[in-house]
Amino acid sequence: MKAVAIRTGQDRQKGPENFQDVATVNCDKCDAEYVISHSRQLKKGPIVAAQQEAQLKAILKEDHSPKHKREHPDLVQF
Repeated sequence: MKAVAIRTGQDRQKGPENFQDVATVNCDKCDAEYVISHSRQLKKGPIVAAQQEAQLKAILKEDHSPKHKREHPDLVQF
């Protein structure tokens, strides 16, 4: 695992050790907050984080679609 997004404000999931926080993403509908963390070995971190932010926002938006109506996950691996 080279990158992970963890929802803040919950106790079930903790961030992996030796990972560095690189971005924060908020859900536009419910204000759930996620922190994207990368392993320190990941090069081009800011560029990759921007792509992952877009992916995560799409996942969060889909969770609120009428078809799905599911809760956000606590952990998303990239």
